[in-house]
Amino acid sequence: MGRPKWIPTEEICASASEMASRGLTVEQIADCLGVSRETIYQRQKEYPEFYESIKRGRSKGMDTITNALFEKAKAGDNTSMIFYLKTRDRENWGEQYIEPVKEIPPINITVHRENAENEN
Repeated sequence: MGRPKWIPTEEICASASEMASRGLTVEQIADCLGVSRETIYQRQKEYPEFYESIKRGRSKGMDTITNALFEKAKAGDNTSMIFYLKTRDRENWGEQYIEPVKEIPPINITVHRENAENEN
């Protein structure tokens, strides 16, 4: 007799949402819940509330980190300000690719003296 079908209960949905909010991947969430990654994907298709709980968790985590970054930038943290500007306004603050200057190889000049006696 095989293993019973794993069904995401309300408690499992809440737990998965919390894990997703902390940045865990689907594979990590699956490990914590004792199932395979494929089972997580399959149950997300079968149980929309399970899918939504993970999606909400991810959004909650992004919201928390985005707000923390924004608050640090507002407080004058230079690294946070630069990161925020580079990612939110790439046209003006993003890394620009500057084509490197091509190095010109050195030129060797050789002077041949024909006869030192003729110079005097």
